[in-house]
Amino acid sequence: MAGWASPGSTQSYALTQAPDLIAMPSHVSLSGLVHNPPVLLSVLMCAGVGGAVIPTRADPGAVGVAPAVWPAPLYNPKPLPDDVIVPLPCGGALAFRPVATPAGSTRTALVGPFSGTGGTAGQHLLVGKYEVTALQYLTVTAQAAGGACPPAPALTGAAAVTAQVGVSRIDAINFAAQLSRWLAANADRIPPCAADATPCLPRVEGKPAFVRLPLDLEWEYAARGGALVSAEVFARSRYPMPEGLDRHAWYNRNADGTIAPIGLRLPNPLGLHDLYGNAWECMNDPYRSEQYPGQVGGDVLRGGGIHSTDEDLRADRQVEVQPYDAAGDVRTADTGFRVVLAAPVMTSMAKRAVPAAVDGAADEPDTRDATAREPATPTAAVAAAGRLRVSVDLDSSAFIHVDGEIKGLASGGRPVEVSGLSPGPHLVAVRARGYPDAEEWVTVSGAAPVEVSLHLEPTPERAEESLGLKQADRQSIVDQLGELGYLGRLNQGKFEADFRRILKAFQRDHQLPATGYLTTATLALIERQVAARKQRQQTAGAGVTPPPSSGRYLQVPERQTDGGMNWTDTVPP
Repeated sequence: MAGWASPGSTQSYALTQAPDLIAMPSHVSLSGLVHNPPVLLSVLMCAGVGGAVIPTRADPGAVGVAPAVWPAPLYNPKPLPDDVIVPLPCGGALAFRPVATPAGSTRTALVGPFSGTGGTAGQHLLVGKYEVTALQYLTVTAQAAGGACPPAPALTGAAAVTAQVGVSRIDAINFAAQLSRWLAANADRIPPCAADATPCLPRVEGKPAFVRLPLDLEWEYAARGGALVSAEVFARSRYPMPEGLDRHAWYNRNADGTIAPIGLRLPNPLGLHDLYGNAWECMNDPYRSEQYPGQVGGDVLRGGGIHSTDEDLRADRQVEVQPYDAAGDVRTADTGFRVVLAAPVMTSMAKRAVPAAVDGAADEPDTRDATAREPATPTAAVAAAGRLRVSVDLDSSAFIHVDGEIKGLASGGRPVEVSGLSPGPHLVAVRARGYPDAEEWVTVSGAAPVEVSLHLEPTPERAEESLGLKQADRQSIVDQLGELGYLGRLNQGKFEADFRRILKAFQRDHQLPATGYLTTATLALIERQVAARKQRQQTAGAGVTPPPSSGRYLQVPERQTDGGMNWTDTVPP
């Protein structure tokens, strides 16, 4: 039994043990009701088995901001010591994780606006620990519309902590804006995040944080593990999952087409849950592609969802979706979002100061006596005369970092020129999707450019992707492996986890790197083995015999799914 009190009230209500789901009529869909807060509130009230309904309007001018009074499992079911808890209206809360952005990082050009929050040193981002839940979404949107706080009995059901889906990017942006307005209106009553205050509101030079959707770069950096993993792990499409993908993600093999409550799967190395699977997550920025530089497109979704295959659950996987159709905003039954905290960059007049040459002062004549002027010192110009020319050997473009800063985009035959470097050692790094990071220390001296050429080997996933295999090619490879005793089948035209295990076995048996992904060397060996086998059979006069009756088999999933995503389905599940 736990006590629960409404904000601004001295009366407490008892919370009893509740069933796993809030009782609802079978034809009522929670995700379908979240766009109609008054109706959903009525359903939640009717679902209660006791306790009082809080009739007070969630008006920021009338309701004080008290410590979070929701039970912790409603907003942070897997607490960690350095979590940052930010309040919501009606005694609710959101949990955030610090994601470090170390100075001089070669993995990202991002610099987090926060420092020291939650006991974490250094600059860092604050990223939503979980996807926004149905109850959090309802609470904020109802408050913004002047509605009542959710009833106390509703705060114990699993439906309330299920990830909010059926939203468009504009819905998610509106949620962030509504919550930001509420936080700004109550900032003087919310303590800063110091001395382990919970809940709290981070500040940067006194300016309170606000809420927004994550940038595409922020999401991918966090999904890869940020600064907490090695360079080799960071370059992978997924962080290590020794317990298996099913323990970390809800997807087409284990979700049964149903969005799950937050925090039931294991987190990534940064403590973030459900980055892969469950709900596709909306990004703040529109779609861009290196294949079509300069073009800006539709909305971006990341992370995969309950209908995704395991191959879709990748840190570098992004999907462009049409924002609107004939029915209006496109909303799908497996699209949700998480939020991040942000802060203004220009937090003081000192930061806003501009050089005289910018504001026009340099255009005015200098009336000082020539003998009184300070002599020009060429030291700085001489010290910054060093140059680099960086070339990469790979089949795509790559970002060139020098001393942690992005200096340009290089590709095969198109180097990046870097000038204005001081004499001495500089760290040159290359980052490209589908390739591990490459780094090299280079010493710059004089004005002559230093030539740097870096070769990157693709990751196994990238190497297979570059083969451009079509479904007919995949089927031919499966048939050839079957002739060699490695029996298997495609699952809806795709290589899945069971095929990867069979291919690893073939690679191990023939002293190839056992990656489970196809390479030109693996394909060549398969073809040679098949040709040699047929030659032996023809020499023996037996012709080509059927594949052996025993061997390694793919385990086809019991429940067949199309593995696809219907981006125009606006009907809630």
